[in-house]
Amino acid sequence: MVDAKDKAEQLRKDYKTTFESESGQRVLNDLKKTCFYNTSTINESSNVMAFNEGQRAVVLHITTKLNLSVERLKELQNERQS
Repeated sequence: MVDAKDKAEQLRKDYKTTFESESGQRVLNDLKKTCFYNTSTINESSNVMAFNEGQRAVVLHITTKLNLSVERLKELQNERQS
């Protein structure tokens, strides 16, 4: 049976394989530009702002997966399951 640490490590490897290739880097850079990675999501419409924050959250999730240790990923997964 695969434990949570093995699953977290495999998922981290999958993210790295996907986004550290040349094409993956191009896609990630495009997502960063179009999904408010380094810009404000503030908008006078709360619906638009919530949508923009949702886009930004996805890019932040990807970059977090690429940069965290396996131990920290496991901790985050356990927190989400609680």
